[in-house]
Amino acid sequence: MSALPPLRRLATAVLVLTLPLLTSHCSKKSQQISTVQGLTSDQQEKFQALNEPWPDQKPRPPEQVPEDRLEALGDLALKNRNFENSLINYLQILQEHPERYDLHYKVGVLFLLSGKLEPAQKELALVLVHRPEMLQAHEAMGLVHLQGKNYPLAIDEFQYVLAQDPKRGKTQHLLGVTFLESGRPDHAIPALKMAIRVDPRQLSSYIALAQAYLQQKNYPQAVASLKQAQTLAPQDQKVNQLLGRALASQKQYPQALEAFLKAGDEAQAYNNIGVFYFMDGRYEEAAKCFQRALELRPTFYQEAKTNLQRALEKMQEPRKDGS
Repeated sequence: MSALPPLRRLATAVLVLTLPLLTSHCSKKSQQISTVQGLTSDQQEKFQALNEPWPDQKPRPPEQVPEDRLEALGDLALKNRNFENSLINYLQILQEHPERYDLHYKVGVLFLLSGKLEPAQKELALVLVHRPEMLQAHEAMGLVHLQGKNYPLAIDEFQYVLAQDPKRGKTQHLLGVTFLESGRPDHAIPALKMAIRVDPRQLSSYIALAQAYLQQKNYPQAVASLKQAQTLAPQDQKVNQLLGRALASQKQYPQALEAFLKAGDEAQAYNNIGVFYFMDGRYEEAAKCFQRALELRPTFYQEAKTNLQRALEKMQEPRKDGS
């Protein structure tokens, strides 16, 4: 290998000598974090922290919501009929505190309101094992039995509650409704009257009382109960429908039609009064009412069309006999 010229040897020597210095200087710079002019020491420290590598840390677990907050959220969701969210909040608490039978009661009520009778019954039974004195749990259990049409057990629960507190108007009402649905209007009437005495503004008790009188065919008393209901809710559809029935059953057809019309469906009102005319043998008046119902709803009212045909056939029967 030939020797390097003198100038090249000199340049190579300088490069060899300066390279370690340059490497050392660059290495130091690479270890330093750049600074930004004009920052305070606190700001500079935070800026440097942003440039530092992140440590290997596990994510923090989500903060646990306090139990009283969970329960409040559950109650609010229940009030707004958001049953799913309400149930989730209550069950979170019960995971840690299964002895909270007040919450088991609320869960049972949630299942009841959702139409899930079997889980509702299980939750409420658990409550009553540990808190047999809890009247609202007995009342809720009675409702489970009522919805399941197990009337004797429902009656037992409501009567138990009333034996402890006779002035519970809601329970009196539920007892009356249970007797009514089980076909015992004679037992329903005293319970519903008591419910009205306890709470004179409970519309549903007046309606149920009228239905009990209608079952007994005691139309004047049914009308009286429904007139009282009208003072609370003059435009209530069910009140006016029942009032129309009670008046028509006494052959007070103009007043009955007026009540049916207040129920809000004019075509249905004429069909309804037509049915009572038909049952009374007044086929011509019935046919006119059915025809009016069809005029009001010509395309969709098959019921009135069928009734009209029957009334016209009845009107023709005397002519077939030659009279």
